Amino acid sequence: MTQQNPSQATEWNLTTRLVHGGRHKGAHPGESGNPTVRPIYASTTYMHDNVEALDQAFSGKTTDGQPAYVYARQGNPNAYGFESAMANIEGGVGAVAFGSGMAAMHAALLAAGLTTGTKIVASQDLYGPTITLLRKLFSTIGTQLVLADFCQPEIYELIRNEEPDVIYVETVSNPLTRIVDLDAISAVAQEIGAVTIVDSTFSTPYLVRPIEHGFDLVIHSTTKYIGGHGDSTGGIVISAKNTLLNQLRDYSNLLGAMLSPFEAHLMSRGLRTLSLRMERQCNNAMEVARFLQQHPAVAQVHYPGLPEHPSHQLASKLMDHEQFGGLLAFELQAQSREAVFRFIDKLELCISATSLGDVFTLVSYPPISSHRTLNAAELHKMGISNGCVRLSVGIEDVKDIISDLHQALAY
Repeated sequence: MTQQNPSQATEWNLTTRLVHGGRHKGAHPGESGNPTVRPIYASTTYMHDNVEALDQAFSGKTTDGQPAYVYARQGNPNAYGFESAMANIEGGVGAVAFGSGMAAMHAALLAAGLTTGTKIVASQDLYGPTITLLRKLFSTIGTQLVLADFCQPEIYELIRNEEPDVIYVETVSNPLTRIVDLDAISAVAQEIGAVTIVDSTFSTPYLVRPIEHGFDLVIHSTTKYIGGHGDSTGGIVISAKNTLLNQLRDYSNLLGAMLSPFEAHLMSRGLRTLSLRMERQCNNAMEVARFLQQHPAVAQVHYPGLPEHPSHQLASKLMDHEQFGGLLAFELQAQSREAVFRFIDKLELCISATSLGDVFTLVSYPPISSHRTLNAAELHKMGISNGCVRLSVGIEDVKDIISDLHQALAY
């Protein structure tokens, strides 16, 4: 059940809404003392006063419009609180939480109507498993997939000519941090009647809120920055339209891809510190990018905060707070898998792990992690070289991060 609470304050600034969104509102009847944090509702099923009330609860609402719960697969109070907060923050009509980012992505594509005989134009720079999902699940049932460079000037004419049913992009690409012009893409989509989906995991609502730029569905792998502590897995889709929201609810129920109350509790906790963490991570990433840019062992740095980055001007217009995210990539002068492995193995503070958005600084090698399912030709087309390293900058003291990178690069 994901209907949002209309009484939530929308006039508060973003940081305040992140802290207070989805906060527990009251005690149970007959109880005194309201917890400031919503309790974890570890129940698979829910009781009601009578069978008529149970029948009403199957609709997801009580007769006076309050959320109602019947069975865990259909929603729980913890997920509802998290969904309410995310919808409020992103400016959507509602949201549906899922057990992982990939589950959220799958449901969003289904809700958008992607099926046999439909067409999707998607960015060629997508996360590797996203492309694999489109190929293995949707293309095999007769969906036409067109992968394109969304940073080329001809992309808008290409979209008009292709007339897709769905357009799928990421705000910031993985790992080369290329930026998509959300306003221009949504304008073209409205011309041709396409549903727009954006994976906004890397930017988070702290930097970009795509519904404000005309997008229909916004996806987050909440495992990353929103959870923020590397201890929970989840995903969420925020919808700008009630018709799409209802489809998302149906698919969540049918697929059994719901978010557990425990994970929802951790995601809600992560939201409260998102602004603080993102501010620190963005600042750290900028300093790290400048350091790497001057290092003789580094050939190129991919970070939109650098004036030399091809998407810098667009990122400056799109992203809030004059900040550019906590993720960057760089190319070693020694363009080889062996050189990258030696560098990573020498790191002492930065952690070699496949995720991102954690409080720790995480380093990964895209050809064996995020883009493992793509072949050499596809990696080359995307610009991912043998010497490419992805760095998700954490909240540690930036001097320590830079010191660790410096010693590992000195081989």
